[in-house]
Amino acid sequence: MRKTKPPYIVIDDDLLNNMICKITLEMALGAVQVETFSNAEVALDFIRLNYDDADNDDGVTLILLDINMPIMSGWEFLDSFDAFSEDIKKQFRIYLLSSSVDDRDKEKAKQNKNVIDYLSKPLSKDMVKQIDVPVNRTR
Repeated sequence: MRKTKPPYIVIDDDLLNNMICKITLEMALGAVQVETFSNAEVALDFIRLNYDDADNDDGVTLILLDINMPIMSGWEFLDSFDAFSEDIKKQFRIYLLSSSVDDRDKEKAKQNKNVIDYLSKPLSKDMVKQIDVPVNRTR
C-alpha cells in the first residue's frame, strides 16, 4: 500500500508557530496537506518510514525547519538528513524558518547544500507564494 506524502512539513518545537504555518499555507494555497512536528527526531522517523529511493516521482515536499529546538536542533536535523540517499534528499526542498537574528546562522544556512534559503519568522502569505514549489500530490 502506498503512503501519502505531504507536500508540506513544518518542524518547530513551538506549537503555536506550527499552527500559524499551517494556517498561512492554507490561506495562501487553499486546502493543502501539512504535517507538523514539534520534535525533529520524530520528523526524521517520519521521513524514514514514508520516503524511499524507489518511490521518488511523487513531487517535492517542502520542509520549513526551525533552528533552535531543545531535543534536536535544526542543524542536527540537517546533519542527519544529509545521511539519506540522494534519491530521498531530492524529494525535499528545505527552508530554515527561524527567529534567529544571528548572521552566522544565515551564513551557515547558505553554506548547507540541503538548504534552499533562510526565512525569518513569522511565515507570511507572500513568503509562501515566493517559495511554493509545484507538487504532484493531492492538495
